[in-house]
This record gives sequence, structure tokens and C-alpha cells, in this order.
Amino acid sequence: MVDENQDPLAGSRADCRINKYRLDDECSEQSSKYLYYSELQAGAKDQESSDQDALERIKAEVEMKIRENPPEGVKITEGSVKALVDSSKEVEEARKRLREARNYRHRVDAVVNSLGHRKAMLDDLTVLWSKGYYMVDTGHIRSGSDAAQEDLRKNLHRLKEGE
Repeated sequence: MVDENQDPLAGSRADCRINKYRLDDECSEQSSKYLYYSELQAGAKDQESSDQDALERIKAEVEMKIRENPPEGVKITEGSVKALVDSSKEVEEARKRLREARNYRHRVDAVVNSLGHRKAMLDDLTVLWSKGYYMVDTGHIRSGSDAAQEDLRKNLHRLKEGE
């Protein structure tokens, strides 16, 4: 996985890839990868909630300041107070932090979702492997029916020899 000092999602593309020729390793690493990104997801959701709360608190504080000390030349109505609150620098900065937190959470959600798909693909690839789908040294793709056909051919050969 990735170095914690970097962007925690920097290695997510590599963590979602599957080497179909190392299914045993891939399957044994799946739960650890899923846990790692699920913990990041929980932290991202927590940060998003915290930033949402901070935005609401800042909006309330700015509104109180405006009502206590209204700017000159502005008629104080509900609409003008809302406009002044929404246009304040503190609220804009808090919204920016919230957008960044949401963006990060969406990215982590995408990785966790991808790891869910990865698990399903590992299951499918394991079934394919067990049925002999992967290439063998002869250079052709083997399927489950190939083995059955070979067995039938061997038996036909034996029947011919027994005549």
C-alpha cells in the first residue's frame, strides 16, 4: 500500500488491480486493502461532518455580527442578512473546506466501491481458474470441456484397441 505521508489515495489504482496469475496472494491481501480504505472512508465522512458543522457555526457567528453591527447603507432584512452572510469571507472559506472534504470522501467512496468490485472479480477469476480457463504451456486456452473431451478421446482410443 502507500506511504501515509503522501496522499493516502495515491496507491489506490494499484491496490484495485488484480494479477490473475497470483490469485492466492490477491485473495489474501483483499481484506487488508478493504479495511485500509474503509478506515479512510470513515475518517473522510467524519471530516465532512465536522466541516459541515463548522460551516453552520461560522454562518451563525457571521449573522450575529451583522445583526449586532449592520454595515452602513444596507437595509437590514432577512434577504440582505442572508446575502451578507453568504458573501462573507469566513463563510466562503468554510464552504471551500467543506467542498474539499466532500471531494475527498467521494474519492475514497470510489476506491471502496472499486474494492467491492475487485472482490467479485477475484471470486469470478477463482472460478475460472478452477475450471481450467487460463493458458497452459501448449499455448491454447483450456476450458472445463477440454478436459472432458480429452477423457472421452482416451476412452475412445481404448475402445478401438479392445476390438
